[in-house]
Amino acid sequence: MSSFCRKVVEYMYDIKLNQFLSSFREIHRRYGDLDADSFFREWFDRSIIRELIFYFSPSAIIRSFEEVKTKREKLYKTYVRIYWSASRRYPAKVEEALRFFGLREISEEALKSRYREMVRKYHPDRAGKNGETHRRMVKINYYYQVLRRYIRDGCLQTAEVG
Repeated sequence: MSSFCRKVVEYMYDIKLNQFLSSFREIHRRYGDLDADSFFREWFDRSIIRELIFYFSPSAIIRSFEEVKTKREKLYKTYVRIYWSASRRYPAKVEEALRFFGLREISEEALKSRYREMVRKYHPDRAGKNGETHRRMVKINYYYQVLRRYIRDGCLQTAEVG
């Protein structure tokens, strides 16, 4: 019975890892306030135990769980830590765009407001038609598109810069 339970635990860890990898953004939005180790305990360990408790005895679960954890935990935790740490950083262009607009966090409302403010200030019809105002408007539009694409792709709806 315990070898069967161990195989079920291994299978469930694999399923959870696949869910984690395929749905990371949604999962991170829900659990983003946890550090990687706390998330691992909550989302992997506890959820698997909660599901197994209906089918196996506690002693079989504990024995199987410990066997699988010693064998595979390092691999699973490595995935979680890499994804979790990467989610806390923005790509270089996004960080550059945030600095350009003077924003501390990404949100569609704040971006639109700051974009409109800068366009009113630096538009060639207001600031004069010279090469510098044109270059400034190109940068404003470029960085605006970088951040809009980042928001649209669902990378993060709202997050603080680090």
